[in-house]
Amino acid sequence: MNKYIILFLLFFTASATAGKDVLESKIDYIYQLDSDSTVFEFKSTVKNQCGSNLYRVKSPNEAVANRKFSLVLAAFTTDKNLAFHDTESCEGLRSIVAWVRITK
Repeated sequence: MNKYIILFLLFFTASATAGKDVLESKIDYIYQLDSDSTVFEFKSTVKNQCGSNLYRVKSPNEAVANRKFSLVLAAFTTDKNLAFHDTESCEGLRSIVAWVRITK
C-alpha cells in the first residue's frame, strides 16, 4: 500500500511542476477575448512548443484575470520584460500560462 502512495505522490509532484519558466520575453501584443472575461492572450518573442508565439492566460475569476492582464499590459506599454510559466499545454497554437510577472 505504501508503494502506491509513494508512486501517486511522485506522479502528482511531476505533473504539478510540468512546463517551463520563461524568464525574459518581450510582448508584441495583448488582447482580451470578448467571450470570456477570465481569459486573455498575448504574443511573446519566445516560441512555444505548440508551434507559435501565442500564449493564453486563464484565471479562476475576473479579479485574478484583471491583475494578470494589468501586469502583461504594463510590460507591453513600458517595454519591460515579462516572465511567465509556460505549462506547455496546447490549445491549438496557444500555450497555457500559469503565472506572469514583470522583470527589468
